[in-house]
Amino acid sequence: MLDQRKLNSLICMRKARQAAACGDRAQCLKAFTDAFWLRCTDADIIDIEYSSFFRYQFQVYLLGRADFLLPLDEGDEICALIRETYEKMRISMDESPFIVDEGEWNLLKSVEIDFSSLKSPTLTA
Repeated sequence: MLDQRKLNSLICMRKARQAAACGDRAQCLKAFTDAFWLRCTDADIIDIEYSSFFRYQFQVYLLGRADFLLPLDEGDEICALIRETYEKMRISMDESPFIVDEGEWNLLKSVEIDFSSLKSPTLTA
């Protein structure tokens, strides 16, 4: 049985595919991002920092594709990659000898995952 988040995710996926068929790239981008955000998170409390990081990185990935038709398994893989990258960045910032508290968000938003090679993604700042 599907939980509400998974059901909402499927509804967003349908909206994304409909928007892609109509050529509405902006709506397609938003709907796919919402769909995979719901698929890859399970908390009802939203971490604004991670949400912003995820949405930006996921949209960068989608914009780099020739089409916006994204299979579930590929989208889930991208979600896992974004989460892993975010967690590594958080650990690096927390363990850094430099004080980054006030510039944390500026540092995170300057990161862009290079999705051109999923085998060994790199960060650019």
